[in-house]
Amino acid sequence: MSKLKYHPVSIFFHWFVFILVVAAFIVIELKGQFPKGSEPRELCKSVHGVIGQLIFLTMAIRLIFRFAYGVPKPTNPKPVFISLAKAMHWLLYALLLISPIFGILYFQYGGKEIHFFGLVWPQLVTPNPEMKKLVEGIHEFLGNSLYFLIALHALAGLWQHYIVKDDTLRRMLNKASA
Repeated sequence: MSKLKYHPVSIFFHWFVFILVVAAFIVIELKGQFPKGSEPRELCKSVHGVIGQLIFLTMAIRLIFRFAYGVPKPTNPKPVFISLAKAMHWLLYALLLISPIFGILYFQYGGKEIHFFGLVWPQLVTPNPEMKKLVEGIHEFLGNSLYFLIALHALAGLWQHYIVKDDTLRRMLNKASA
């Protein structure tokens, strides 16, 4: 069976994760506008943390749908582009799953409770300032890597749409022409 389009749930989760990632980036950049220890700065960190947890959950569900329903066959026949696209997608998936884990570890090594819609995560690690600093650096590196990969992902989609003129972008917009 040859699929021409992504499953509608996969499309929804793709764009929902996009919105969540943009919101996470905006909130964490906004955090820098407030003095350390201030209430608005702490609120930005908390909101960023909740968004990160939503990204993790959404990505987990998205991967379940990907495995259950598959993805359409690539429209570009060149093996090198197919390999690059697959590598890009799996790297994005990995970063979008791993980065929130390091965000949770950052809070926990800092001895802070992590709230998620009325629930409180159990303390999984012992607070440790040195580990908090290390985990913070890794989390920031992963976040900066996401900036780069998302830009590359978007440029590749636009390149395929406007230069190659294939259906890749239209399929993710659920407007594929058969």
